[in-house]
Amino acid sequence: MIWQLPIANWWKVNTDGALVKNPLQSVCDGIFRNSFGFTVGGFTQHLSTDSVFVVEIFGAILAIEIAHNRNWLNLWLETDSMLLLQAFKNSDMVPWVVKNRWLNCMELTKGMNFTVTHILGEGNVCADGLANIGLNIVGFFLVA
Repeated sequence: MIWQLPIANWWKVNTDGALVKNPLQSVCDGIFRNSFGFTVGGFTQHLSTDSVFVVEIFGAILAIEIAHNRNWLNLWLETDSMLLLQAFKNSDMVPWVVKNRWLNCMELTKGMNFTVTHILGEGNVCADGLANIGLNIVGFFLVA
């Protein structure tokens, strides 16, 4: 699967996460690119969870919140998590620890041109690499 450019006037964010069990470390991240393929920002966030699903969900939440705050209202979110893709169709599967924030983000997407797609892990190597780097960064890190 080859990474594809977003169409004109759209932003694309690839999200991912990483989890190490011993010692417990988890991180989510995202990389934003414009319709020319240029990186326009990124984030990484340390989390306190042992759930890969929560890590993936939190990455999507942060991506949507950041895009909304920057008025990037044409957003394409791409993930290598099929479970996350299903959560966009059925919010009932989202764990309670992130449910309220998830539902708030779903409301934000109603005011956006928003789409979410799946990409195989091989096409998500930049986000995957950032997640692994993020394991060594404490807290939240945003690059604009």
